[in-house]
Amino acid sequence: MRTSFPSFLTVIRAVGRVTFSEIVRDKILYNIVLCAFLLFALSVLGMRLMFMHQDRLLLDFGLSAVGVSSTAIAIFTGSSLLGREFEKRTIFVALSRPISRLSFILGKYLGLVAVLAVNALLLSAVLLVILYFATSSTQALANPALYWALGLAFIQSIVLASVSIFFSTFSTTSLSVIMTSGFYLIGNNISGIRLIAAKEESAFYRALLRAVSKVLPNLEHFSLGARVTYGIPIEVSAGVGAICYGLLVSGFFLLFSGILIQKRES
Repeated sequence: MRTSFPSFLTVIRAVGRVTFSEIVRDKILYNIVLCAFLLFALSVLGMRLMFMHQDRLLLDFGLSAVGVSSTAIAIFTGSSLLGREFEKRTIFVALSRPISRLSFILGKYLGLVAVLAVNALLLSAVLLVILYFATSSTQALANPALYWALGLAFIQSIVLASVSIFFSTFSTTSLSVIMTSGFYLIGNNISGIRLIAAKEESAFYRALLRAVSKVLPNLEHFSLGARVTYGIPIEVSAGVGAICYGLLVSGFFLLFSGILIQKRES
């Protein structure tokens, strides 16, 4: 039985709403947000102990807090979304109804994305308030690169959410966490892998490293690094390109997640 387009959206909305409520009730979410606020506190303390470059330290710690929190939620929560459904056997009840597997996956994903959006908005607002009251000037708040960095940190988190859901379709929760964490570490060091490949003497390992750097998505597109700290302007085309790249990668992993979950179900 084929579902119509309105019913497809209805399923996504219903599954997303339930997923959002389940994640909000999960204790791991509060623990991760608490750790982020502790990083904020450390940044303010470190700023008070330094006599130079206080704004830069606060920016570094603040952006790290937002990034670490979003990444942790995407990896740990995303890896357990389908795992809990399979363990409780509730996924078979849900999929026994005339709904597509892709709509179920998209619903779970969008519920997680909604949580990531709330987390990003909350922590970003806290960071901006801290910058406003803790710094001597408004230069940091007037830097467009700061807002690009916050936005791209969120895009990176939704990419990792899709990756964690993809891995969870054919592995356990713990393995999904490990593989997604490895994906995150490698993806944020593509330039380093290419540099090592260029210096590698072995033709086999050089080809292998180059293949890895080309096949795996490059998460460095979402990390602005020193550009925010030093106020280097960001081109709008580069930022929009990074957003489109992230959405494309997420769509790829979600599409294959829908295919794999049907195989695991059978």
